[in-house]
Amino acid sequence: MHPTARLRTTLLLGLIGFALCAGPAVSARSGQVDQQQPMEDMCAGEMQWMIGWCIDMIAPGDMTGMGALTAAVTAGYSGSFETIDVSGATGTRAFGINPQGDIVGSYTQAGLTHGFLLSQGVLTTIDYPAAESTEAWGINARGDIIGRYTRARVPGVRGFLLRQGHFADISIGNHLITLPTKIGASGEIVGCFHDTSGLVDMYGYVQRGSDISLFASPSTIAPAGSATMHNGVVPGGRTIVGLKNQAPGRQQAYVIRDGVASFFDGPGSTVTSAWDVSPRGTIVGQYDAGGRTHAFAYSDDGFVTLDVPGSTLTVGRGVNSRGDIVGVYNDAAGAHGFVLRKY
Repeated sequence: MHPTARLRTTLLLGLIGFALCAGPAVSARSGQVDQQQPMEDMCAGEMQWMIGWCIDMIAPGDMTGMGALTAAVTAGYSGSFETIDVSGATGTRAFGINPQGDIVGSYTQAGLTHGFLLSQGVLTTIDYPAAESTEAWGINARGDIIGRYTRARVPGVRGFLLRQGHFADISIGNHLITLPTKIGASGEIVGCFHDTSGLVDMYGYVQRGSDISLFASPSTIAPAGSATMHNGVVPGGRTIVGLKNQAPGRQQAYVIRDGVASFFDGPGSTVTSAWDVSPRGTIVGQYDAGGRTHAFAYSDDGFVTLDVPGSTLTVGRGVNSRGDIVGVYNDAAGAHGFVLRKY
């Protein structure tokens, strides 16, 4: 079944621009879910980064992690930040961007969370049929959109694909939580699924139609299982990026190239996540250091920190082929989406 998409279109008001110069020099190196209160558990611990609306609740004092520096690399990233705020929303988040510059994300208004598509200045609301909450996380060059949704009094989170105005559920089997994160130009979808929680069992996957490939990597949190999450993929699937919960309070980003995985940390950080990768190999994500969370861009040119001016938290969530980056930042007014348009 492919239920018809519920879409609402509005004009997006008030993009706010900030100039961004070259970033500072930095370094890098290669319990069961309570089914009566799933929302509360989904925002606990490392799980807070996997569900968009949880970002709204994060305060500066929640940031932790300082570690040793290793191989030093430096780079600059020039562009301009633009804020994305949906009128009347208490929180807006941007998660994915395609080569045409179309942006997807979510916003919360009157206590309800909706997905959105922002294309050429026009914002279209996306709600999965009969869903309590919807978030759009990825969009490819063809305009296919993937994301997650929840239903009232139904435990867990499920995944969806929105193609040419029609929804399809793309949840992995009967697992409690399916979190699709990005969709590649050739249709491959990456994400993770869970049965117990975001810490104990987390399996990264690549979905190509009915074919599912898993990436399992045990940790001290899940010694008999896996603690991995795929978050970004290049066309054809030869490069995938993600995160692994190595231990309580210890998270590393990873890159899988032609089946070989390597891990890296942000400078001075014990908590680093990779959330997307461009066809040119630029990785974007976030790392905790110095008492806050920073966004980053990492490529052959180096590793650069990206903080929205005046923010208390910045996270990178998506990147396209020309290097434009989208994400979320928090300030005293709440959570906002952003796009960093590369010069």
